[in-house]
Amino acid sequence: MSQQRESSRKLLVPVLGFVSVLLVLLLGIFSFAASEAEKGLESWQSRMSLVADSRVAAVSKWLNRHLGDVEQLAGDASVQLYATTIVQASTPGNDGDNSGEAQRGYIYSLLSVEAEASGFHEQRAIDSVAANVSRPNRAGLALVDGAGKILVSTAGMPMLRPAEMALEGVRSFVRLGPSLDDKTPLMLVGAPISLNNDGQTVAVWIVGARPLDRDFLDTLSQPGDDSATAESYLVTYSEADSTIDIVTPITPLRRGGRTGNARLDPAASFAARQPGGFNQLPNYDGRRVLVTGRELSAPVSWVLVRTIEASEAFADINERRNSLFLTLSLAALSVLGALVLAWRHGVSRKLEKSYEQQSALSSENQALSVFLRSVSDGQPAAVAALDADMTARFVNKQMAAIAGISSPELENRRLDTIFNNETAGLLRKKVEKAATGRAQSIESLQASDHSDRLFKTDILPLEGAGETSASVLLVMQDITDLVAANQRSENLFRQLISTLTQIIDARDPWSKHHSARVADVASAMAAEMGWNPEQQEAMRTAGQLVNLGKIFVPIDILTKQSPLSDDELALVRDSMSKGAQLIADVGLKGSIAETLDQMREHWDGSGEPKGRAGDTIEPGARLLSVANAFVGIVSARAHRQSLGFDKAVDILQADAGKRFERRAVAALQNILENKDGRQRWTDFTKVPDIDQGS
Repeated sequence: MSQQRESSRKLLVPVLGFVSVLLVLLLGIFSFAASEAEKGLESWQSRMSLVADSRVAAVSKWLNRHLGDVEQLAGDASVQLYATTIVQASTPGNDGDNSGEAQRGYIYSLLSVEAEASGFHEQRAIDSVAANVSRPNRAGLALVDGAGKILVSTAGMPMLRPAEMALEGVRSFVRLGPSLDDKTPLMLVGAPISLNNDGQTVAVWIVGARPLDRDFLDTLSQPGDDSATAESYLVTYSEADSTIDIVTPITPLRRGGRTGNARLDPAASFAARQPGGFNQLPNYDGRRVLVTGRELSAPVSWVLVRTIEASEAFADINERRNSLFLTLSLAALSVLGALVLAWRHGVSRKLEKSYEQQSALSSENQALSVFLRSVSDGQPAAVAALDADMTARFVNKQMAAIAGISSPELENRRLDTIFNNETAGLLRKKVEKAATGRAQSIESLQASDHSDRLFKTDILPLEGAGETSASVLLVMQDITDLVAANQRSENLFRQLISTLTQIIDARDPWSKHHSARVADVASAMAAEMGWNPEQQEAMRTAGQLVNLGKIFVPIDILTKQSPLSDDELALVRDSMSKGAQLIADVGLKGSIAETLDQMREHWDGSGEPKGRAGDTIEPGARLLSVANAFVGIVSARAHRQSLGFDKAVDILQADAGKRFERRAVAALQNILENKDGRQRWTDFTKVPDIDQGS
């Protein structure tokens, strides 16, 4: 059976190879088709760029032609001469001079002729209407002074307010004026005339106005363009806030919308911000379009936007890409099919021989299995090979003994059914993790509620399971006697520590319970701060040994009722470090030696012996320093009474963040205030019974 699976694995390799080749071919086809699509997109970019360049040239030519006509008129000597006379006649103090009126007539005639010739004249059907019908003021030429006041204008000149002309500087301009009554945009074209009036330079302007009508809009139409969705339009764009895609269309839009009104158009905004660029964005109607833009060569801040809907542009691209993909895929599949047929013919002969070899190996494996069972039964540990669902595929006699049934009865049965619910649940989780290739272990496991035997259990990933489908190996070693011996050792250790503590504290009758009290407070604080049981026990041991170094301090100093000298204080402080040195090589669990050595370090770095600060101080030392200080404050001493819990809290809070860690102080305060700490430790404040003979 295992040989069959091995053969299947060998067959799987070439199959996976063929699939990999197919995937590579498909990936290559996809890449080629995508590159062809990219070329199609580049083709559209080129086509749109040609159209945009052509249209921007036509629009710029139309605008520059009208600007040139106005500039030529402004440079005419006759116009300048007549304009001088009109300006002088308009000067205050010359009201009686009639020459100005004559010159106005001449200027009016010149402007009217030029308006007819250069297009600043309304050319609609109304021209054929009777003379007594008033014309709408839509186009014309005018002589305007620097303040925007019209001095002379043709008959069709729109009535413009000075602010609407915005004559500034001395440069010619092309700009939008106010929209006409039918919402047609009005174009204003102006050129300055510099005159000398009584030694002063006076600027007057020739200003032309005409609607951006069909004559102008024809410049946006591309001859021969048969696209259903392409359009060219002009917009203005404010650079005040480049993060907002707001533009103002000047010319009509294919899908409607009033000109002159600002609107959201990400595509046009991109074209305005990056003239000459190319992108795919939503337009003013929310449709995805390909877009490019061009700045005009006329003196105007308008931008020409050229777009075509992406659905139209990509329709031809997608059709070519899909056709290409289908053709190449069929070709690749045909080649691959031929290769598979050729391979299958050669492999079928090998399979026959492989099955014969597997049969022979199966007999050998059966004999090997019997041998392995004999070996495993001779081991003291209980062994079982399990599936991921805890089904036992192999068990030795020790595992059967734990289950209380024979090996044949236990095999092919779920092993978790022989344990209690808690043990079974724990084993299932460990087996599931081990089945993924991660070894698991359980330090101490009680196999049955009816037995006090303990087992060290290892769950190992199992490879090469032979004829079984097992995925993990369960190994259970009986450690009951070892655990009992360790427990006896730990109990003896605790007794020794307790005895040593009593001997040390007995040297100072005023602090004979100090170490036990510090141990109690320190372990309670460790539990409050969420430390695990081993860490809590380590803090209890460190608390019991906090005064170990006092064996180096003379009794007369420990019991002295007057204040200690500096040398005596130094001797007491150094005793803590000496206590740490005594146990440095003992090998106690936890960082007890480091904790005792760093107890005099302060959170702000001002402590001893090395000036450590913050988190560089051993966590146990941070906690134990608070517990030790608290017991010392609330305990009566030879030279003073107990200072009480409230005073202790005040002192600790005052030094929090300086001498002590705030978290440790907060943990102790929470025990005192909310967890009956005051009642629990009320005996700390009482004066100890002192043997007067001591």
